Amino acid sequence: MPLWQLFTPENAYTSEEKADMARKIVDLYSSDFSQENFGFVLPKFYTSVIFHEIKAESFFVGGEPRDQFVQIEVVHIARTVETSAAKLGITPEETLRRYFEQMDNVLKPYIADRGYELEFHAEPAPFETWRIDGMVPPEPWSEDELRWGKDNKSSPYGQYARA
Repeated sequence: MPLWQLFTPENAYTSEEKADMARKIVDLYSSDFSQENFGFVLPKFYTSVIFHEIKAESFFVGGEPRDQFVQIEVVHIARTVETSAAKLGITPEETLRRYFEQMDNVLKPYIADRGYELEFHAEPAPFETWRIDGMVPPEPWSEDELRWGKDNKSSPYGQYARA
């Protein structure tokens, strides 16, 4: 799971723009780019994107109301910076550089190019605290995870189940 929560001004994006942004966010984790730069391709259904539209009088930054501000919180649990870096033989710092560079590319047309200010943070969560449909997700890079990715949904484990 990456879980993206975007706190945006009310009516900042159309339904089509939200869907387009969500697809591009999913591709950060589930594409040839993610394989080449992070050493993995997550099942698409692992990534959730939620838009929270906030009225101008309910969005404060530094105690002041803001109507041109986007706050993004991301929780990463399916992979860590360290495991991705180790898989590719690069440093965690290089992994983060690649991540933030691509994240900036994805968000720029929706945020910076529209004059919105942005605060973004991503935080890791322990893999062992994660469940999908009541199951512990398959081991990263396992046959079961590959099957979940191909099917784009969870399903009972095969012979590669986690203990």
